[in-house]
Amino acid sequence: MANTQRPELSSVFDDMLAQSKQQFDNLYRGGRPSTSGSPASTYGPVGSQATAVPSPAASAQLDSGSAAARRLNERFGNDWRYEIAEKQRDGNEAIVLCKLILGKDGAVRAQFGSAKISEGPAAGASNGVRFKVGAASAEQDERDAFRRATEAALTNCIDII
Repeated sequence: MANTQRPELSSVFDDMLAQSKQQFDNLYRGGRPSTSGSPASTYGPVGSQATAVPSPAASAQLDSGSAAARRLNERFGNDWRYEIAEKQRDGNEAIVLCKLILGKDGAVRAQFGSAKISEGPAAGASNGVRFKVGAASAEQDERDAFRRATEAALTNCIDII
């Protein structure tokens, strides 16, 4: 039987898992998490402004009208928030580790989410007429992919509640 695993994806998740475990261990021992080499985190309830982050890849603000936000608002009202613990771009894919913090006790659920980053505008010609579809910038495409990955991760968190 052929091996169908994709080692490049496995190594990305293994790296993210190792970093998360190290951060958890640091928190458990009472220390502060290391900030060297880790991307900036984004905190916030839906509808509020996220912490300013330096790169467009880091801004994964969730749309307050998203399906995940609606489900969480129905169930928990304003008593929930999320944190982007890790984010990484692997080729044309945005991968996010999202922590969902619920209630006054701060119950935490964490899940990965991913989304494809579009290849940019498509251009061509038909019957001698040139066209170009999708004029969004590369930065906008990447931001949208990280937002969709965040939505997917939150949906995965909701599924395990």
